[in-house]
Amino acid sequence: MKVALKSSLLLAALVLSSCSGGSGNSSSAPLPAAPTPSPTLAPQKQKASVTFTMHWPSQSTTAGTARKRPQYLGAALSVGVSVNNGVAQYVNNPQTTLTISAPAGQDTFFITAYDETNGQGNVISKAAITQTIAVDTANVLSATLNGVVANVQVSLASPSPAAGTATTAAVTASALDADGNIIVGNYNVPIQLSINDPENSGTLSLSANIFQASGTTASLAYNGGTLASATVVASATGVTPASATFAPTPTFYQFSVPGGHPQWIAAGSDGNMWFTDNAKNAIGQITLTGTITDFPIPTGGANPQGIAPSADGRLWFAENNRSKVGAITTSGVISEFVTLFGNDNPEHLVDRGDGSVWYTGGGSGDHIGFTNVAAGISGETTTPTTNSNPYGITTSPDGSLYITESAVDKIARLPSLSTTPQEMSLTPGTQPMQIVRASDGGLWFAEYQRAKIGRLDPNSFSVTAEYPTFSPSSCPMGMVVGKDGAIWFTENCLDRIGRITTAGVTSEYTPPQTGLNLQGIAVAPDGSLWFTEPGKNAIGKLVY
Repeated sequence: MKVALKSSLLLAALVLSSCSGGSGNSSSAPLPAAPTPSPTLAPQKQKASVTFTMHWPSQSTTAGTARKRPQYLGAALSVGVSVNNGVAQYVNNPQTTLTISAPAGQDTFFITAYDETNGQGNVISKAAITQTIAVDTANVLSATLNGVVANVQVSLASPSPAAGTATTAAVTASALDADGNIIVGNYNVPIQLSINDPENSGTLSLSANIFQASGTTASLAYNGGTLASATVVASATGVTPASATFAPTPTFYQFSVPGGHPQWIAAGSDGNMWFTDNAKNAIGQITLTGTITDFPIPTGGANPQGIAPSADGRLWFAENNRSKVGAITTSGVISEFVTLFGNDNPEHLVDRGDGSVWYTGGGSGDHIGFTNVAAGISGETTTPTTNSNPYGITTSPDGSLYITESAVDKIARLPSLSTTPQEMSLTPGTQPMQIVRASDGGLWFAEYQRAKIGRLDPNSFSVTAEYPTFSPSSCPMGMVVGKDGAIWFTENCLDRIGRITTAGVTSEYTPPQTGLNLQGIAVAPDGSLWFTEPGKNAIGKLVY
């Protein structure tokens, strides 16, 4: 908005008067008294008559659309002008001129637009201009009014891309005045953009954080990592923030294992995933981009099953057919250790955290054993119930071991090798499989035959809850605690991945392929879920 000022000289006249007294012929006339000094008056500043010329924008708009005005006047019906914080004078639309007085010299003009006449209603825009005003000359001021931000809005061009693939999404943020019109031009306060990521995933970043005016652009970069959802928040001083949700679409990926038959999988200390492959009699390494390297097990026909990381950086695996447990470094060096009995047939393992790795013996011996390489010791004990088929194994916060006995619908507790395992019975027909310790301190286990997920309280050694999966024929099998704190599990009979929170809320994800025979599942360092697909000789990946 251009404001033209015309000035003329205003003279401030000071009139002084004097008078005389007595007859002028007296010789004895006294000396005249000294004149009384006139009071000293401060010089008055000259003033200029300043005329503002308003150029009102057209108010024609399509019903329901926001007005967009450069040098923002918006839907203003009046403009007030004050000088040096003095009393404002107003001009109402469609009047075009306003004349005020301004002292010669440097002045600050405050210009404010309102959505009602005579300076009433909401403030639409405003500006402050400081300029030296001269008399007897034409003064021209150029003012750009900044729209007063009353509300903000933000949107994303691509709010739900495929999870697991890096991409960018355009971010649009707008400011609205008090009448709901979109402000085009400068803002009186900036819009600030930020990311609210409750998971602290580190997967998102913004190319710009501050919008000072309309037309500013920004993009949201997503690195493809695991992220349930986050929001881009637009805020401004004195304004209620607005947000837009960014939630990648859960996406499945598949990596073929030619000639292989992957069984169980775990995350390695090198950031890669490691799996047992009984067709190749090998331990496989798969990078997060899908490159596979095989490391043959020295003992032939080992039939490797469970695999688990340990504190020493190695991964331990069960050689089911050879009654051995093995350990592999992330550089591929394998060591093997014979268990105490030839009928142990180890299934799964867990690092107890004290230097010992424990395993379940699923053979006829009903054994639970351990090896401690550093201490050079090993040992085994037997479950009280025969033919129990010890299967899954995990630890509780106090270091006790909990073992599922899949053949007899029981869970055993073993505080130490010197104590006799305690057993508790489950509902007949449960067939418990893997068991994990969750973030709530509970022990969660898969009920293969009953298609439920159970929770055991280690303090009371009792089942405190059971939650059905989506289908009675799901056959939950492998389990892992995700980066999100939920328990994720494979549904062996339905080719689906299940999820249950510690509050018991369940959800399900269906891969695009069938016939997968899903089995082991593990969490990668980036939070993605990796699982074995023996039915397709492949490794699957779910990014959510």
